[in-house]
Amino acid sequence: MNFRENIARFIAPGLRNDSEIRELVKEEVARAKMALPITANYDPKNEGYRRLMGANEQRRDLSALSVDRMFEVAYFMMDTSAMTRRLARMDKTFLFGEPFSIDCGDDNAQEVIDRFVKFNHLDRDFPDSIMWLSILGEQCWPVSINPQNGEVELLYADPSNIEEVHLSGVNVRKAVRVDLRGSASRPGKKLAIIRRDENPLSKTCGRLVGECFFCRINHPPNSARGRSDYLTLFDWIDGLERYGYNYLERAEFLLNFVWDVTLKGMDENQIRGWLSKNPAPEPGSIRAHNEQVEWNAVSPDIKASDFTGGFDMGKGFIMGAAGRPDSWFGAGGKAYQTEADQFGQVPIKDFDERQGLIREILKELAGFALDQAVIAGRLTPAAAEAGFTVNLPEISKKDFSKLINGVPGFTTAMTLAEDKGWVSHPTAAKLFALVAGQMGMEIDVEAELEAAVPTNTDGTEDYL
Repeated sequence: MNFRENIARFIAPGLRNDSEIRELVKEEVARAKMALPITANYDPKNEGYRRLMGANEQRRDLSALSVDRMFEVAYFMMDTSAMTRRLARMDKTFLFGEPFSIDCGDDNAQEVIDRFVKFNHLDRDFPDSIMWLSILGEQCWPVSINPQNGEVELLYADPSNIEEVHLSGVNVRKAVRVDLRGSASRPGKKLAIIRRDENPLSKTCGRLVGECFFCRINHPPNSARGRSDYLTLFDWIDGLERYGYNYLERAEFLLNFVWDVTLKGMDENQIRGWLSKNPAPEPGSIRAHNEQVEWNAVSPDIKASDFTGGFDMGKGFIMGAAGRPDSWFGAGGKAYQTEADQFGQVPIKDFDERQGLIREILKELAGFALDQAVIAGRLTPAAAEAGFTVNLPEISKKDFSKLINGVPGFTTAMTLAEDKGWVSHPTAAKLFALVAGQMGMEIDVEAELEAAVPTNTDGTEDYL
């Protein structure tokens, strides 16, 4: 504090300096933001305002409050909602019903990948990570690299612990850095997202380098944060389950009834006297009365049919919005089975698309493990560049009975078409190979024709 400020404070003790004023304004702005509704999203970059125009600055992020609330709701629903848990585990089962594998073209590279998978328990933990990617909308896996041999250990950072995700200034589709929240008044870590080093002067040029993997789904192209697959369904699922639970509580009244007794010709005092001498009969007991007394057991009507219609409507909307048939969640019967057969291709295509993303994630994980082994001198560049393939479980199991039953009719049709001259013999063979391919068998048509078709003495082929 300088001499002038000391004099000003002496004259006006309540006077604030610039730093104090800035701190007060900051506190008031923060207090005003907390008072806003949870759906308010006016300030995604914490600037205090948001421009209506300006393509370069516009970001399609949820507000920090909305992101944090999404995570908390997602965790809460997984802990308390049977429907949310079942939908999430159903997707996981379809995507990872059988083990996945990563096969390398080089034995040394295969040894590195096998060690990477075993060391990080990917066969056990990776399916769960993908399930939580669906639930939370994003996953962050920091890496720890052994400098001696380049061995990679995958760590975990809770998405709710992410303070901000930075996008590239050149390409807004590309996330470049993850800032974690600090603790105990200490700043959080700033992790560079793993990318391919494009610097020609760098020793790691052409290799994947960085400090964390960051995956996000359901986000606009210029948004840094992901969205949960269930973001639009959480309220519906919660409302439907509360609706059903409240009905079950009320349904207890169905097991109870009251005796409605009509006492003809009695006044109030006589009725009270009669009730004191005639308690409700025990089960299996005998009661007798004259024509002046009528007994009726009365139970409440809670409109069970109305409840069923409302519950089915809510469940149908949720399953339809999730892209799943009703028969996958507790419905049964022939009609539902027919609906499942017809609707089955929709979720299968959804799962195929998600498996494409999973394959790319595994490719990046495996590529990073190989590149780090090369950087550490544990693996030669040629071995790492021999290539690898990611094998994921088949989602849709083919109904072989239907395929096999259709083969005789198809073969007869091809024979007739060939006899009529509509198709040539090689073309008919290719069509048959196409059908066989649906059963998982690859046929080399040219080799089979050469081996199967006899040759005449003049060198011509005999198709008869």
